[in-house]
Amino acid sequence: MKTMVIGLGPEYNYDISNHALWSSENTRYASNHGASLISRTLIDFFNADYIDDFSKIEDYRNTYDLCVVAFATHVTNWRDVSLYTDFVKDLKIKTVAFSLGIQDYSAGSSMVNDIHHSLKDLLNYVVESSGYLGVRGPHTASVLLKSGFDPENIVNFGCPTLFAPLNRDLKIEKKKTFKNPLVVYHRTMADLNESLLNDVKILGQDFLDEVVFVEAVDNEQVVKKAELGNYKLHKNGENALTHIKSRGMFVHTFDEWYAEVAKHDFVLGARLHGCVAALIQGIPAVMIARDVRVEEIAEFYKIPYIKYEDIGNLSIQDIFDQADYSEFNNLYKHRFDNFMKLMADLNLSDNLSFEIKEPSAYWYNKEDLNANTKILFRDLAQLSERLNHLEKKQHRELIKISKKIDKITNTFRKIPGYNFFKKTL
Repeated sequence: MKTMVIGLGPEYNYDISNHALWSSENTRYASNHGASLISRTLIDFFNADYIDDFSKIEDYRNTYDLCVVAFATHVTNWRDVSLYTDFVKDLKIKTVAFSLGIQDYSAGSSMVNDIHHSLKDLLNYVVESSGYLGVRGPHTASVLLKSGFDPENIVNFGCPTLFAPLNRDLKIEKKKTFKNPLVVYHRTMADLNESLLNDVKILGQDFLDEVVFVEAVDNEQVVKKAELGNYKLHKNGENALTHIKSRGMFVHTFDEWYAEVAKHDFVLGARLHGCVAALIQGIPAVMIARDVRVEEIAEFYKIPYIKYEDIGNLSIQDIFDQADYSEFNNLYKHRFDNFMKLMADLNLSDNLSFEIKEPSAYWYNKEDLNANTKILFRDLAQLSERLNHLEKKQHRELIKISKKIDKITNTFRKIPGYNFFKKTL
């Protein structure tokens, strides 16, 4: 029997000429090399087939005994995944999901109070099928907890891409300096100081980069026209476009993108998986955290990162000099062991392309144990503050918020580490 992977596509296939089709079914099209790194990692882990034709249910049921859902920033209230939910429920084979992350562009997990009903249905099916949900970290976990999932079914696991080399001893060796840096670019970096783009190669990663970086794309093409307009809204938008024109690069295949990252000795930027692609190839990288999605991964693995508001006038050299990989190097083996433990708990040994070396238990430090509690406590405090400022006439809203407070309070009482955290308050 074999394994199938569904969800994010392994190869970039965004069609510039048909953006409307992509918009209507964007979960079926790979428009970001970073997302493709997720699906490719899962395919490699299981020697799996990628399936995006959902019309052959009976054939698949007779061929495959495991379905792996490759998702990324799907833990949100707006992303409809009914296509996949209906498929796995009709398929009726064991289904697992452990690449789940909170939506991008969120400043904090408190901004996401629930998930789309289709994702909730799919994840409930996964729990019934395999018992556990693997998530990137405590922010994603807190959203699922607020959505009614039991903490016993949620494992803070990280992102599978960080385990792609299957090397427990992965370490980042930082040299005294660098000679060939790379910026893995996101448009919002046009609000940062211009020196970060001086004399450095700039690598695009998704379809919005393609329409800007590739001069052959017609300026009247609807997506390009809109994206060029977006640059005008950024402080250094015009200067960023000038740098992109002279040193910007976009490639159309995943292999080219991954190989380009490997050519450099220091990687910096706002692309989460652009930085991950460097780290898993042993290259020092610093993440510029534009949202909680990036922060979550950086903090979970102790990857050096810097927030937008802290960049100031720092140069690439300054950021490199500040980067310290000792915590990442010390922690990585424990995160890797937890990866092995989750694979064992999901009973995947017969499907994996590698042998599971199962530790006796999950390893979490005190910071890990209290992370979910602290995040939910923050949500609770924000809701309580809002409650105190509401007028009496808003009775229905008061009842709704009170119920949310009760739900969060009851949830984090169940979380390991709650009693310890309570004593520290």
